[in-house]
Amino acid sequence: MSTSRGLGELVVLANAHTGSWHDSQLAWEINQTLWNVYDPEGNLHFPNIPQQWDKLLHKAIDNSTYDKLSKDEVLSILFGLHHRNRIIDGLWCSMFEQGVAQKLLERLLALNTDKN
Repeated sequence: MSTSRGLGELVVLANAHTGSWHDSQLAWEINQTLWNVYDPEGNLHFPNIPQQWDKLLHKAIDNSTYDKLSKDEVLSILFGLHHRNRIIDGLWCSMFEQGVAQKLLERLLALNTDKN
């Protein structure tokens, strides 16, 4: 699946999405875009915080601290979710159902925008 949509547009679309995310084409387009942008050579750079991405995710969810995550932490969580989806079918889309993926993507977009 190839897309020419950027992260900003995909975040807007994800936030405006209504209905089920179950096997949503948009969720998978976002997944593919993340791979194309952040790991185009398939070198599996992320998760670069092994064994901790899931703890970061739980902490962010429990404490609503998405805005405190670094870019590497956000990418580690997103790529960790992608990899874990191979074991827990539907995990990637369920993170959109819960609004978690949207918050992570918003944080990633903010970090990309705040290049000081």
